[in-house]
Amino acid sequence: MSKGILYIIATPIGNMGDITKRAVEILTTVDFVACEDTRVAGGLFHQLNIKKELVSLHQHSSDEKIGFIIRELKAGKSVAYVSDNGTPGISDPGQKLVQTVRGAGVKIFPVPGASALTAAVSVSGMVEKEFYFVGFLPKKKGRETKFKELAELSVPVVIYESAPRLERTLNDIKKYFGENTKVFIAREMTKKFEEYWDGNIDDILSDLENHQIKGEFVLIFK
Repeated sequence: MSKGILYIIATPIGNMGDITKRAVEILTTVDFVACEDTRVAGGLFHQLNIKKELVSLHQHSSDEKIGFIIRELKAGKSVAYVSDNGTPGISDPGQKLVQTVRGAGVKIFPVPGASALTAAVSVSGMVEKEFYFVGFLPKKKGRETKFKELAELSVPVVIYESAPRLERTLNDIKKYFGENTKVFIAREMTKKFEEYWDGNIDDILSDLENHQIKGEFVLIFK
């Protein structure tokens, strides 16, 4: 029996207009969809007018869940995987699934689309060729060590951050990178209240009260 295919599908990070035609076609035709959160995926599918079986698969799921998906793929079924938003496997669940499925000899195809990482980099004006992507920084253990490692780099650094930790992270950037550090901030990209601003770290900190500190952030600094 021929093996199925696992599709890793990027979904919008905010604006529904960013879903690709190919993504919709594949989500419509696969046998079922594995997703980070069935409630979030259910909302997406409702807006797309797609009815499809959803199987929960997140970072805390048991190995048996992945085993089930592999058995279905080996039985010839096609499966899509989506995270809550953006591209799975980029600071989103999906890495373990891809690694295990690839190890089982099953084909995996990406369906590219929205990504907070590339979206922020594209409008920052701070990246010409190279950059270092961190994702989310450690909250406690290893945070100081990580900042010291990053400060040794000679390329822009890109991180994701949440609203409650933004000011603390900006102060850490100043502490470890220095007062002349340039920072670019992207907030709630592609959503109703999306906002972008940049400047010297001191200017960013002093001007913080003039911005809405809500939602999701991408920071680029060097």
